[in-house]
Amino acid sequence: MGSTREIAEHVASRMAVALGEVECRSVEEVESVSGYQAVVAGSAIHNQAWLPQALLFFTRLAPDLATRPVWAFSVGMSAALPKPFRERGRALQQKHLELAQFQEVALRGHKVFSGVYRAGQMPAPLRVLFRLTGGHFGDLRDWAALDAWTDEITAQLAKPGVKRSPENLV
Repeated sequence: MGSTREIAEHVASRMAVALGEVECRSVEEVESVSGYQAVVAGSAIHNQAWLPQALLFFTRLAPDLATRPVWAFSVGMSAALPKPFRERGRALQQKHLELAQFQEVALRGHKVFSGVYRAGQMPAPLRVLFRLTGGHFGDLRDWAALDAWTDEITAQLAKPGVKRSPENLV
C-alpha cells in the first residue's frame, strides 16, 4: 500500500545525511548485496509474516547477508489496536517475527513500527467490530521513533574504523 516504502525512503534519506550515499531499493530489485557495507530491510506484515518477496530476499541472499551488519523493520498495525493491547501486541508481533523469520541471518536489530491503516483494508463487518472494540484507522507511523531507531543504526555505522565507500548501503 506504500507505507513501508515511504518509511524505507525516510530511513535512507536520514542515514544519507550522516553517511553519504545510501540506496533505497525494493528487495525485488536487489540481485546481490556484495557491494554493500550494511543492509536495512523492511516489509509490511500480513498475517503475522513478512511479504513473500521480502522473505525470499532473506532466504536467497542469506550467505551474503550473514557477512555484514543487517537490521530489519516490520510495518504492521499494532498502533491501530485498542489501547490496552497496543504495546503488548507490538512486542508479541516483534518476538514472533524474530523467532519465525530471521533465523538464517543474525540481525543487529529488528523493530516493529505501525504504518498507515485504512478502513477499506478490512471487510465491513470486521471494521465495525474493530471500531466498537476501540481500534482505529489512519496514519499511525511514529516518525520520532523511526528517527531514533535510524539514528542508532547510523551511529553504529559511523563509528571510527568502519570502512565506507560510495553506494555501500542498501
